[in-house]
Amino acid sequence: MRKVLSLAAFAAALTPALGAVFGYNSGAQKPGGVKNQADYENEFRAAKALEGAPAGGFVSVRLFTMLQDENAGNNPIEAIPAAIATNMRLLLGLWASAGSAKFDRELEALVTAVNRYGDAFIRLVDGISIGSEDLYRNSASVEEGSNPGANPQVIIGYIQKVRQRLSNTKLKAPIGHVDTWTAWVNGSNAAVVTACDWIGMDAYPYWQSTATPNNAIEQSPRLFQDALDRTRAASQGKPVWITETGHPVSGRTWGQSVASVENAKRYWNEVGCPRFGKEPIWWYKFQGDQVGDQPNFGITPPGQLTTKPLFDISCKPAGSSSPEPSPLSTGHPAAGGPPVSSSLSTSSGARNSPRSDVSTSASSTITDSVTLLNGTVSATSSSSPPVTNTNGAGLTAGSIGGALVGMLAAIVAV
Repeated sequence: MRKVLSLAAFAAALTPALGAVFGYNSGAQKPGGVKNQADYENEFRAAKALEGAPAGGFVSVRLFTMLQDENAGNNPIEAIPAAIATNMRLLLGLWASAGSAKFDRELEALVTAVNRYGDAFIRLVDGISIGSEDLYRNSASVEEGSNPGANPQVIIGYIQKVRQRLSNTKLKAPIGHVDTWTAWVNGSNAAVVTACDWIGMDAYPYWQSTATPNNAIEQSPRLFQDALDRTRAASQGKPVWITETGHPVSGRTWGQSVASVENAKRYWNEVGCPRFGKEPIWWYKFQGDQVGDQPNFGITPPGQLTTKPLFDISCKPAGSSSPEPSPLSTGHPAAGGPPVSSSLSTSSGARNSPRSDVSTSASSTITDSVTLLNGTVSATSSSSPPVTNTNGAGLTAGSIGGALVGMLAAIVAV
């Protein structure tokens, strides 16, 4: 018997899924100022040539802002012409925590970039993110005066505004929002999930100092999988992209989690390697920065660009030429769900220091504790982009095939 496809199901089947992307976070600042096109080009080339990189190496960069200078003008960020010159894909980000006037400038910079660079730019866009961790920082218990976040209705309004403004352009990328997993499982933010084509999850077991039994490095795979499982459960079936994760190579011990090169490698192998080449992930981060005992998450050292990482990133077991065989774990969502700490970023990619564990309501029955991330403006900070939908711009062959298969399967069932 033939079943007729509902309009909603048909639309869902047409929504493209992003293929497996191996990317990293990059901010707009360098020591002493703002990065220019040459800085981005040098960074992108180094990231693409990183020794031993799995999954074909870094192919995408997540940005936090569309503005070259957040304090003047609507000029698009110079990461865009740099990406065109180096064939680096982009997860675009519009900063959404500085009020509507600033957001309008972000949007105008995006439209200007579409008109200025055309197809050469559009083909590189993986997605567009409206904001970064705004819902997390909207909590009354997060006292960050310069980064107050934004409430759900503000983010939804921005998403609608971007959709409308881009409807008359050739850019048809999927639109989403990036936040901590604790923000996503908080039922008060469910309307934002509904408004998105995809959602981006930031998760850092390192910052989960209140995790049970603890957040030592050997707990990281379980803690991360718990965060991912819970986010997917709250995603309303939307694709979940891993937009930030990593472990510091140096800096303070947080709870039972020790910052060291050895632990950063273990986190890379046990949390990253099983996912690289299988699902969208943007690592935090490529190049490090270090101030005092604050954590340095870079897989390459601060100060100068290099293609030599601080540890073996090949995802191969010691003494083996075969890829790391570790399977993805199913996670333990019923095991009490440890809290995730996520980094708090600014539109320039700067990080604010962790001060305390902040409790947020994950739902009417779950409470998770979140810790602020710390850091200073780095030579390669991060930025994030959401996704809108879709006539296939920026999609991989695999994602197009998957969308077609899903569509055909949904249209007729016998």
